[in-house]
Amino acid sequence: MKSNSTKDPGLGSKFQKPILRMVNPDGSYNIIRKGGLNGFQDFYKFLLEIKWYWFMSFVTAFYIVMNLIFTSFYLLAGIEQLTISNDNQSDFFNAFFFSAQTFTTVGYGSISPNGKAADVIAMVEAFIGLLSFALATGLLYGRFSKPSTKIAFSKNIIITPFEDGTAAMFKIVNLRNNVLLNTKVTTLFIIDKGGTDSEEFNKDYFRLELESDTVNFFPLTWTLVHKISDASPLFGLTVNDLKKRNAEVVIMVETFDETFAQTIIQKHSYAQDQWIENVKFDKNFRADENGKLVLYVNELNKVIPV
Repeated sequence: MKSNSTKDPGLGSKFQKPILRMVNPDGSYNIIRKGGLNGFQDFYKFLLEIKWYWFMSFVTAFYIVMNLIFTSFYLLAGIEQLTISNDNQSDFFNAFFFSAQTFTTVGYGSISPNGKAADVIAMVEAFIGLLSFALATGLLYGRFSKPSTKIAFSKNIIITPFEDGTAAMFKIVNLRNNVLLNTKVTTLFIIDKGGTDSEEFNKDYFRLELESDTVNFFPLTWTLVHKISDASPLFGLTVNDLKKRNAEVVIMVETFDETFAQTIIQKHSYAQDQWIENVKFDKNFRADENGKLVLYVNELNKVIPV
């Protein structure tokens, strides 16, 4: 064991079959959960985290379905229960548009209830409409106010010559034009024990020491470097060895975002074919003729042979 070995951080260490990676590239855990609260079962979390187009589709579908339900109630009660100033539309559309006006509490007045049954249905619908829009507003606020980072990671982690030996390197950049302060990076190296016995696929965990793991300001790209010395858990391992033993580097970036005035955390992982060698990262920021630095974010993944 290397001196920088560490305990299982909560991902598990004993396995009978190979686990290709513990954390997905987007920072989510590579775990299929059976039972517990998932998806619709944790409805509030589900609505906060789904993509925007799914959220808006869900809200729109809910609005239309609720109006269709109340439309059917008005039609069952009898269209004569509604006073209608425009007879050029079918009973269905008159009931549907009255439902939409009641649900949103707009009430244009061109259609109004004219019977006890319609009054009761409209009363219930207005109440449900008020609650629904209050919930939708809360969800919208929760989605907009939830702090998040937009830190991009290089596509690959590379093994490259460094000083008098080699090093493992990856790059990160802030995609947003906001200010990140006191950014700290923590790296965890995970690898199968190897061999041919029953513990072949058990995991060992190591802390990867970085040349620099903290910066006060983060306006440019940042290349994170782990020097592979004889104390490194990567020492003596080729890229093929790392792939064969399902080696993985899990990264946690912790930074203070001035926009949200909060500390924000983002996770990432490198594994399998993301290990490459005999290349180095090309610099993706350069000074222009006016003495200003120009950052080429789209060149984050650019590598050149060594």
